[in-house]
Amino acid sequence: MDRQQKLLWVAVLALAVAGFSRTPNPKRWEYRVCSLGDVTQHCELNLLGAEGWELVAAMPGPPNTLARVFLKREVP
Repeated sequence: MDRQQKLLWVAVLALAVAGFSRTPNPKRWEYRVCSLGDVTQHCELNLLGAEGWELVAAMPGPPNTLARVFLKREVP
């Protein structure tokens, strides 16, 4: 490997390291848990979706409810 090729590889490596060393701003999330069918909680999924909430998981809920749902949305 001659000197010019070595310099080229050093330049490529330096650019790669510089490109990967920047850490982008991580996304921040807020979370919400509510029970479907619970009259004491506002948990209308279509309205929550319109507000930017995403359904992450659902599981059987406590007695007198349909399900417990876990939601998240990005914090601006």
